Amino acid sequence: MSIQFLKGNDGYDLAYCYTPPAPQTTQDVPQIVFLGGFKSDMNGTKALYLEEFCSAQGYGFLRLDYSGHGQSGGAFEDGTISRWKDDALAIIEALRLSNVILIGSSMGGWISLRITL
Repeated sequence: MSIQFLKGNDGYDLAYCYTPPAPQTTQDVPQIVFLGGFKSDMNGTKALYLEEFCSAQGYGFLRLDYSGHGQSGGAFEDGTISRWKDDALAIIEALRLSNVILIGSSMGGWISLRITL
């Protein structure tokens, strides 16, 4: 899947890769969102493994780089958990994902909890 960009709330380009659910699946198919850890990017082994697994199951899958991470704009030092939560939410909302299951690795677990709240 090719990398796409969305202008985030802070004006930075946020990088993400989204694979929609398989066309033959029902509307109840989950949309899996992988939220990486501190100083991780969306090209890590966990994200890529989950993307392959979800594709084989026909699930939608989103992986992303928070601002200051990977291919997204911004300085890492300017980031906070709240800002990175907002980055993830901006992409989820822009893609209009429904039936979302959040999977967080390390710091991504905290971000997923903040999104859930």
